[in-house]
Amino acid sequence: MPTVSTIIPAYNAASRYLDQAIASVLAQTYRDIELIVVDDGSTDDTSRLVLRFSQIRYFRRAENGGQAAARNDGARLAKGEFVAFLDQDDLWEPSLLQETVGLLRANPAAALVHCDGYQVDEQNKILHYDAAMKHTRSITQILRGDHDVATSGSLFRKTSFDEVGGYDERLRIWEDIDLAIRLFQRHRVLHLAKPLYRHRLYGHNVSRDIPSDRALQARRYFLEKHGPSCRPGTPEGQALARDWAHYYSDVGKTRLGQGQIPDARQAFYQAVRQDPLNVKVLLRLLRSYLPAR
Repeated sequence: MPTVSTIIPAYNAASRYLDQAIASVLAQTYRDIELIVVDDGSTDDTSRLVLRFSQIRYFRRAENGGQAAARNDGARLAKGEFVAFLDQDDLWEPSLLQETVGLLRANPAAALVHCDGYQVDEQNKILHYDAAMKHTRSITQILRGDHDVATSGSLFRKTSFDEVGGYDERLRIWEDIDLAIRLFQRHRVLHLAKPLYRHRLYGHNVSRDIPSDRALQARRYFLEKHGPSCRPGTPEGQALARDWAHYYSDVGKTRLGQGQIPDARQAFYQAVRQDPLNVKVLLRLLRSYLPAR
């Protein structure tokens, strides 16, 4: 039985760096591993690329279900004591598993260990250092003790992962944050301050100023799910109000872009109710009353 099950969810990945992700797993200095690639209903040559590697266990989903569903399928297939997930366009440094396995073995009460990383461009050129402890005033950080648990930079104890039910498949974004919160609520989380993974930024994933309706729906579900644990008057409650204000402000921006002025105005009103001193939201509300140019 392998000690570590490494899982790569892949969707139309033949031309999106999957071969490099696979190579970074096979180059690990820690060798007691299995590699599972979950093909999330690809329509390109992903299967042909993966099947070139005899070391890989390949599983194909009948239809596309999103990264959370694909990762959960991989975890169900996993035989290892620990599981690690690598996104198809990210990379591991050669010692990631060697160093994280040692930490989890030495700390049996810990559910996961996560590390720092690098943000890189399409050519794998380092853009900046990504420290994994972030002290922000958002519930996404407060509820996980400021641990920014990047999917590609983490090793999970399989029993702990299974105990909390894995990834929430209703979330198409922030599913990694949601999992980290649930694990942090029950177990110890370890941080290794070394850059052991690389997260690739390119074209469509660098910036999204106006979120999609699907992303907004997922954010609303996330806030409704974790809101009950944020009591009014506490730092968590204050952060939740700010997060709701940010959510409604983004809804307003989206509705403005769609030409739905009354809906945009109502969303900005909701944002102001949550965070009355937010000048940026107040200005957006006022602009919604100005004639279109």
